[in-house]
Amino acid sequence: MFRGRGYRWWFRATGLPGWMRFGYMGYPPFPPAWPPFHPGYYELPPEEELQMLEEEKQFLEQELDEINRRIEEIKREINRR
Repeated sequence: MFRGRGYRWWFRATGLPGWMRFGYMGYPPFPPAWPPFHPGYYELPPEEELQMLEEEKQFLEQELDEINRRIEEIKREINRR
């Protein structure tokens, strides 16, 4: 990060070499930002999965109806010209 003028003289300022200041064996002094593995996804019970899929189906049907309405509006505008 801040590697400006004073970076070279950190040993004289702290009395420690870089590997001792920032953790032994090259590891940083803080943990990684995310785990080394991805957490697994839990399985839904069949009843909940069915309910979720039916809700998604209903939402997508509503979206499709709105798209079809808009297409018809545009076609009417084109035919008026």
